[in-house]
Amino acid sequence: MKKTVTFLSIIFAGIFQPAVAQDNNHVPGNLLVMLEAGTEVNSLESGLSKLNGVSSGLHAERELSRSMHIYLFSFSNNTVNEETMLSAVRNYPGVKIVQYNHYVNERNTVPNDPQFGVMWDMDNTGSNGGAGAVADADIDAPEAWDITTGGLTSQGDTIVVAIVDGGFSLTHPDLVPNYWKNYDEIPNNGIDDDANGYIDDFDGWNSSAGNDNWTPQSHGTHVAGTVGAKGNNAVGVTGVNWNVKIMPISYGGGGGSFEANVVAAYSFARDQRREYNITNGAKGAFVVATNSSFGVDLAMPSAYPLWCAMYDSLGAVGILSAGATANANYNVDTQGDIPTACPSNWLIAVTNTKSNDTKANAGYGATMIDLGAPGTNITSTYYSSGTNNYNSISGTSMATPHVAGTIGLLYSVACPQFIANYKADPAGIALMVKDSILGATDPVAALAGITLTGGRLNLYKAVKSIQNYCLLTGVQEPAGAEHAFEISNVYPNPAKHNLTVVIDASETADVIITNVLGQEVKRVHNESSAGKQRVNMDISGLSKGVYFVSLGNKSKSSAVVKLIVY
Repeated sequence: MKKTVTFLSIIFAGIFQPAVAQDNNHVPGNLLVMLEAGTEVNSLESGLSKLNGVSSGLHAERELSRSMHIYLFSFSNNTVNEETMLSAVRNYPGVKIVQYNHYVNERNTVPNDPQFGVMWDMDNTGSNGGAGAVADADIDAPEAWDITTGGLTSQGDTIVVAIVDGGFSLTHPDLVPNYWKNYDEIPNNGIDDDANGYIDDFDGWNSSAGNDNWTPQSHGTHVAGTVGAKGNNAVGVTGVNWNVKIMPISYGGGGGSFEANVVAAYSFARDQRREYNITNGAKGAFVVATNSSFGVDLAMPSAYPLWCAMYDSLGAVGILSAGATANANYNVDTQGDIPTACPSNWLIAVTNTKSNDTKANAGYGATMIDLGAPGTNITSTYYSSGTNNYNSISGTSMATPHVAGTIGLLYSVACPQFIANYKADPAGIALMVKDSILGATDPVAALAGITLTGGRLNLYKAVKSIQNYCLLTGVQEPAGAEHAFEISNVYPNPAKHNLTVVIDASETADVIITNVLGQEVKRVHNESSAGKQRVNMDISGLSKGVYFVSLGNKSKSSAVVKLIVY
């Protein structure tokens, strides 16, 4: 497991910021600053108005996140050394985090000539993915669609996936039915009608402009189509999720994109979901995932503490994030990448696989890159020269939305108890969803040893894993039966080689381990019925992933405990 970043949102205590190495990839004279609650902006401005007798020109340009007290500051970098300014702000009372405002680049390669009439990434027949394509080197989408095509949760929540990108075509016919709208806001009246801190956020949000307007772009439109182009409508293509609502959030796009806009963009998604949680669905949006098909090559998380910590903050309200790694063949574990080197448990880092199940020219890392997904020659919705159309593009940008769309689809198949548990513990159950995705990958030789799972996304297996969670966790003793046994503890958890199951039994019972597909993978018979006892198990033969531990005999069974094997 990746280490959890513990310095954002509701878990913002005990912050330690390491010294930042030489950092040239940032906007000169800009700082991103998070303040303690109650600390006034003008206090920082006046307190550091001069450094070494020279006017610093430090002032707040704009608020990036009201709820998290994050601001974009600028200063006179022609008269004040940047590292001196950074250090002075870091040490000023009431400042939690400070960093530079880094440049951001989109992660797509130049589009190929249109040549694929079918979508091999969803269903690879071996003849529709170009030369060398291998049958079934896909995400098994049709099998998953036999079970669910997305839309609502079992409790009636409208599932939303937020896409953070440069710009989107809001008029593409294959996307119009699935775009999220904030119907509590009256568009273009200059008033924050729903009092959520964002004016005119009807169509989403442009964190650069401070409204819901942006220039339509090909990249964001293509990504949106893979996540959720309307399915089964006899038009164009289909997304992973036929009926999900897509929340478009623009950070500006192009060469003028800044990290400040990325932080503000994530904050919009977080604020919408936080409001939904607080009001029990009366306001806000049920955002379950963000997609980030952009980043910074060879960048270390120590220089990007706010960006990296946003994933924990999103996770705290129940949002998983899918992040694209670099379109360059290097080890992210050792050489860095933003966002995929960020050490957050709520981030799923994705690399790019081809139609023959080999890795494309893309980042890797046995610790930080979680899995692969189809990303080469992916056909999706497109926008160019004022026209809505379709095109095939390659890159990790194209791989990642398969994962974001999967996250959204899983919530549509979850049983009512799962959704109730999710609302009671959004951060914890979000991790359960991530574990289900990672534990349900298809093993791929090209990814073995260079990604955490060694596998490629499988939509069908992930859907089945959530179905089986609901089935398995509902297993109890028959009505009216006397107490027979229960699991008191399972440790270590996560486990790797050996497992101890502490049981309380009045009858003999088997300790049973089942995988996410409901298949029994391990059973140990325990003859004793002498109350509390420990059963030791060798699990070294189990693959990495999510499992369920239970007790049972011919007539009775226990509740189920989730086990992570790494």
